[in-house]
Amino acid sequence: MLKIEIEDFIFEMKDEILSYEELGQEYANKWEKNFLRWLEDDSIKKKNIKKDKNQTYYVIGDESEIFDMADEYYYAVTGNQEDNYWKNFK
Repeated sequence: MLKIEIEDFIFEMKDEILSYEELGQEYANKWEKNFLRWLEDDSIKKKNIKKDKNQTYYVIGDESEIFDMADEYYYAVTGNQEDNYWKNFK
């Protein structure tokens, strides 16, 4: 298990999203905006979010999960299913 600080997790996800030429900076920023909205929504159960002292972490099994999450986002955007991506985001 890897605990990644939220800021680092956002950076890594945006970096992966930027690797998709079809998405670019616009969608990387859009992902960040929606992620922060998701993070602040207390009505959503967030099993991958852990708080330790004054720091918030996103917990993943290994780094390959970031690639998988970026792939899912790519397929959601190109398949016009972005709303479903965020409904199912964990």
